[in-house]
Amino acid sequence: MVQLSSLAQAVQEKRQPISNVVADALREAIFSGVFKQGEPLRQDAIAKQFSVSQVTVREALRLLGEEGVVEIVPRRGAIVACLSEDDVREIVELRVTLESTLITKAIPNLTAADFAEAERIISQLEKAKNLEEQLALNVDFHGHLYAKAQRPRTLATLERLRVALEPYLRMLWTRSEYKSESQDDHREILGLCRAGNVRGAQRVLASHISRTGEAIISLLPTHGARS
Repeated sequence: MVQLSSLAQAVQEKRQPISNVVADALREAIFSGVFKQGEPLRQDAIAKQFSVSQVTVREALRLLGEEGVVEIVPRRGAIVACLSEDDVREIVELRVTLESTLITKAIPNLTAADFAEAERIISQLEKAKNLEEQLALNVDFHGHLYAKAQRPRTLATLERLRVALEPYLRMLWTRSEYKSESQDDHREILGLCRAGNVRGAQRVLASHISRTGEAIISLLPTHGARS
């Protein structure tokens, strides 16, 4: 729990409700592997670690439950969420729908400055070696384009879906071939956006999201057991 303690100290410097601080630290602990899939999250131990009440921890776990990062199980409490193959496929279907809508709405509003910034992000991502930086820049690339859709509720929903897949995305981004394929997709998507080719951008995005989903499914313990 030493790593969790350092995460707690880091996020406590942010000015936000204490339940959000605890949620941020727990989320980071889950994503970085301090807590494993299916592992129970004991409210009393977490409350002691953060020097907060169990009520505060309960609220933090509720927030993570809404994101899909943890699962609240009757009579068992909170556990780190384990996605099934059906869960991943549903998330992928939703992402394809939402991201296709966002890119369609965004393309007419994108400017030369937007394209230049997207190019800069792709270039930075190419050079990035640190996993955290790679993940952040990947989110920045898509978010930069989608912001021009001016659909804040759709973006908020999409972010919750992305967070649910975050632990698996971390594993994928450690693979050089995944980064290379993603960067190829990013460049193609950007080129299609610049050309105003909505259908083409939708097609490449759908393929990009679907391939990621299949790669995540291959990482699931249940998938490996069936294989």
